[in-house]
Amino acid sequence: MRATPYIAAPALLGFSLASSVHRHGHPEFHNKCHDALLKRNTPPLLQNSTVIQPAEQSTTTTSSSIVAQTTIHPITNSRQAPTTTSSPIPIASASTPTPKPAPLAQAPPPKAAKPAPPAQHPPPAAGQAKKPTAKSLTSDASSSIGSSGSQWCMTYSPYTSSGNCKSTSDITTDVTSIASKGFSGIRIYSTDCNGLATVASAASSHSLNLILGVYISDSGISAARPQIQEIVSWAEDNGGRWQAVEMVVVGNEAVFNGFCTAEELATFVAEARSAFRTAGYNGPVTTTETIDVLEEHKETLCPISDVVAANIHPFFNGQISAPEAGKFVADQLALLEKEICLGKEAWNLETGWPKRGEANGRAVPGAWEQEVAVLGIWREAGGRSAFFSFVDDEWKGEGEWGVERNFGCGGLFGKE
Repeated sequence: MRATPYIAAPALLGFSLASSVHRHGHPEFHNKCHDALLKRNTPPLLQNSTVIQPAEQSTTTTSSSIVAQTTIHPITNSRQAPTTTSSPIPIASASTPTPKPAPLAQAPPPKAAKPAPPAQHPPPAAGQAKKPTAKSLTSDASSSIGSSGSQWCMTYSPYTSSGNCKSTSDITTDVTSIASKGFSGIRIYSTDCNGLATVASAASSHSLNLILGVYISDSGISAARPQIQEIVSWAEDNGGRWQAVEMVVVGNEAVFNGFCTAEELATFVAEARSAFRTAGYNGPVTTTETIDVLEEHKETLCPISDVVAANIHPFFNGQISAPEAGKFVADQLALLEKEICLGKEAWNLETGWPKRGEANGRAVPGAWEQEVAVLGIWREAGGRSAFFSFVDDEWKGEGEWGVERNFGCGGLFGKE
C-alpha cells in the first residue's frame, strides 16, 4: 500500500473543470461531458497509508434479473411505458454459442430520423463494427481478449454506500454473482481496497479474467507509479497470476480530466509496459479515454496502445435515445479502428445507461430505457464492452441530470 493517502476514482464520458466525483469506480474524480459541465460532490477519501477496516454491512442491490415474459416496469418520466413484454439477457455459455434474443417489441423507433453523433464523434460512413478476433497480442500472450459471444466484462468498484472499502466476504459475494451472470471478465480501476488480493482471489475461484487498472488521479503520474510495483509484486508473489490478466489499463480518462498531458501519459504507459514485460506479462497494455481525446491525440496515444480503448457512454450524447444506444456504441468502435487508431482492435471499457435521473436531450433515464439500451449494446457490441456498473454507486453525488449513482445494471443479466 502507499505511504501517502491515495484518492481513487475512475471516470466516465463527460467533462468537468472543477473538483468532482466520477461515476466510474473510485471515490474522487473530475468528470466532463461533451456538452455540459458535470459538478459533483466530493466523497470520502480512501486512506491507503493505513489498513482500512472492512465495512460490516454490504451494499445490497434490489434489482432483479430479467426473466422471460415479465412485464416491463413503467418508466418514471412523462412518456408512457409500452405494454409489451421483455426479452431476457441470457448468460453466455462456454459450450454453445450465445443465443440471439428475440427483437425488442417494446422498443419504439425514434420519432425522428436518427441524428448523427456530434462532430467529434462521427460514425463511419458505412459498415458495422468489426467482430472481435479474440487473438492474442503477442505469440506468447497468456490469454485472448474479449468474448466470442455477446457478454465480455463487468466493471466493479469495491466500495460501500458510504465510500469505505467492502469486506472480503462482500467482495466475494459480488464477484460470485458477476460470474454467475455469464461474464468472462471483471474490470477494476486500481489497486485500491486491496483489490489485487480480494477481487482477484474471488475472480480466480470462478475463472474470471482480470482487466487491471493503474489509476491516475489529480495528484498526477508520480502518485500513480507505486501501483505498477504493487501489480508486479502481486503477480510475482502468486506464481502464475499473469495467466488470469487479460489487459492492463494505465489511466482512466486522465488526459480528459486534466490529470496529465497526452505526452506524459504516453511515457507512463510505456514505462508500465516495460515493467510488466520484465515481470513476465505479455498481454495488452493500453489506456482509455473518451473518443474525442483519442482523436485529438491519436499521433501520441495510438502508438503506445497495444489495443485502442475508449469509454463509450451513449447517454452523455444528448442526441442518442435508448433504442439507439447499441448502434451508437458499435459505430464508435468502428470509428476507433478505421479512422483513429487504424488497424488496432478497439475495446469499450465503460458503457451503460442510468435507470433514474433527468433527461439529457433525447437521452432519457429510466428502468425501461436502461433495459433497452443495455440489451442493445449487448447485442451490437457486448463481446468487447465492459458494462458499467455492477450495482448503483450510492457513495457518489447525484451529479448533473441526477444520474451519477444510477448506472447499476447487474440485475439485467441472469439465467433464462
